[in-house]
Amino acid sequence: MDLRTGVGVAEIVVTDGARGPKVNAVKLADGTELPADLVVVGIGSTPVTGYLEGSGIELAPREAGGGIACDATGHTSAENVYALGDVANWRDDDGTPQRVEHWNHTVDQASVVAHQITGGDAVTAAVSYFWSDQFDVKIQVLGAPRADDTVHIVSDDGKKFVAYYSRDGILTGVVGAGKVGAVMRTRPKLQTPTPIADLL
Repeated sequence: MDLRTGVGVAEIVVTDGARGPKVNAVKLADGTELPADLVVVGIGSTPVTGYLEGSGIELAPREAGGGIACDATGHTSAENVYALGDVANWRDDDGTPQRVEHWNHTVDQASVVAHQITGGDAVTAAVSYFWSDQFDVKIQVLGAPRADDTVHIVSDDGKKFVAYYSRDGILTGVVGAGKVGAVMRTRPKLQTPTPIADLL
């Protein structure tokens, strides 16, 4: 695996093949040309909410991720209506909307909604967590890091890394590749506001 960051794709180089067009390479914005036989484009998804138009259920704005607007327990703007999964845009404890497209997140949300419906003790969703296995490297994200957060690289050997994200001096997320244990040990630190200075 060859992960390139900080550079965009300028062109997918295609030639005529015996069976039609064939991908030969991907040209990056910096002029680098990478040979390729197949290109997979991950563009995310748009939640399907058109069926809710006029229902009175508030929808989250597209710039906030779209989907059904929910509070931190999955409750929508309609009485006794909850939403979870890819279409649900839950607010974090600090009020930030977040829509996560990972099955693990849905399992955590189901527990919260079940407690709400049955009148059980109030619980909040677990720290957001998702991962992707890319060949022999597990890439993990904990919490809700944002592009405008301060990034603190705490471990990087050129192949594996761990980075802490902070906002206003408080830990907001952890991103790691190939460092499963190091990432998971930080999960409790994201359950309550933890000063980033305590971790560095």
